Amino acid sequence: MSFVQRICVVVLLGMTSACQRTPEAAQVDMPTLAILMVVDQLRPELLDRYDALFVGGFRRLLDDGYRFTNATHDHAVTTTGPGHTSLATGVHPTRHGIVGNSWSEFLGGQWRSVYSMEDLNRPILGHPELPGRSSANIDRRGLADWIMEDDPRSSVLSISRKDRAAIGLAAKAVGEVYWLVERGGGFVTSDFYHSEYPAWIVDFNATTMPLVYADTVWESMTPPGGLALTRPDTSRFEFDGEHTAFPHRAAETVDVNDPGALNGWRYRYTPFPDRALVSLALRGIQELRLGQRGSVDYLGIALSQTDLVGHSFGPFSREQLDNLLRLDLELGRFFTFLDDEVGPGHWVVALSADHGVLEIPEHLAERGIDAGRVTGADRREMRERTRSALDALGEDEVPEDAVKAALVALPYIAAAYTFADIERGMPVDSFQVFFARSHSRTRVGGPAARDGVYVRYQPNVLTSSTLPASHSSPYYYDRHVPMIFLGGMIQPGVSNDRVATVDVAPTLAWLTGTPAPDDLDGRILESVLSR
Repeated sequence: MSFVQRICVVVLLGMTSACQRTPEAAQVDMPTLAILMVVDQLRPELLDRYDALFVGGFRRLLDDGYRFTNATHDHAVTTTGPGHTSLATGVHPTRHGIVGNSWSEFLGGQWRSVYSMEDLNRPILGHPELPGRSSANIDRRGLADWIMEDDPRSSVLSISRKDRAAIGLAAKAVGEVYWLVERGGGFVTSDFYHSEYPAWIVDFNATTMPLVYADTVWESMTPPGGLALTRPDTSRFEFDGEHTAFPHRAAETVDVNDPGALNGWRYRYTPFPDRALVSLALRGIQELRLGQRGSVDYLGIALSQTDLVGHSFGPFSREQLDNLLRLDLELGRFFTFLDDEVGPGHWVVALSADHGVLEIPEHLAERGIDAGRVTGADRREMRERTRSALDALGEDEVPEDAVKAALVALPYIAAAYTFADIERGMPVDSFQVFFARSHSRTRVGGPAARDGVYVRYQPNVLTSSTLPASHSSPYYYDRHVPMIFLGGMIQPGVSNDRVATVDVAPTLAWLTGTPAPDDLDGRILESVLSR
């Protein structure tokens, strides 16, 4: 951020403050704590659908925040790794490098699957059996880095249930970065971030986790009046087709005498990890004195259970409503703590999501909507068509073009784009632009990407044959996400302006007076300070 831009921020803040305070009290300080909060798989319409039931943090965001109702991710591969990293860096996946949760790379003469945050040279502290993790595959610095580069005294805390979310929100910053182990009972990190665990993390895992992460039954807390807003509590297309109604008991699906299995149940199928995550955030704010030391600090917090519950039960299930009501209370606890510990006006949060989600296709079909799944047979058919096209390749034919022609003939594929199409820069449709923003020649993902072709399935076709509901397409239902700014001197408001998730990081930087790179894909959303 240039000196002139910083002055403009101060002027805007001062103008806003003058409308609320007497002239002698109009001196304004910028927020000293920037918070990037991501609710994994949160469809924006769920906030409207359940608006009347929220009494905590969602209530405050909707009533007091500045909300953009037309915010989207503008890349094709709408999954966790790309979404979090795009929010944190202000650039699209083709530039920050996290083009998927995993991808294929041609290494040592053969294709090899690579996990987005994989770094086998950086072991997990205390868990040598787990593969190493770091930000080595991220190619761009993000908001956390910009804050630390502007002031070396700044602190960074980034946390999530998922490693790819916690690391993605921290980008390249070497700060306090922690995530939850699936079969363990605490938060971990790798030796990329620490040589040993800080005492406060050890104490949190030993004393707080047993209190907030001990449930063996998930019972509904939804008020009776809210049940009509959801699907019925039984559906053979949810979860395992059998255990689809409240209450959900661990003993019904796992051996509760096996601590690892029990933690795995909590981790994969319940709201409970988000409660643990908020508790860790509160402890971290206290221990690191975030926002209370005169420097701008950063907190990245990725709440993952909306994604896990959505995958298992669908976005409009009673389980998802109950999860959101619990999260509403946790966010209320979080914001109240920020006011008490950091002080009103001294923190600013941007809430968004890493992607949306497609409703369970079978439920769409019940309503007469054309929807389906890509099956194992479909994948075999694609592979066979690709092989046949390459085997029959003419002397003057381009392999990519032959594969593309073979695949677009399939009824469940709407379009295909060759790498050459992408790199030529003359898109035939808007979807090609999204694929270009997820494109990499060295990190490839998709059923035909090893042969230089991206495929776009028909709308409402789910690529997962096992999960009841999922995402990853370039369609609006997977790209549309909430975007709400709260805190600082932000005034309540709603905008239908077209905005993108890459706008979040530069806007938070601007709101905290943090210099940001001038080559970002995103822009500053100055309207968050307008009245």
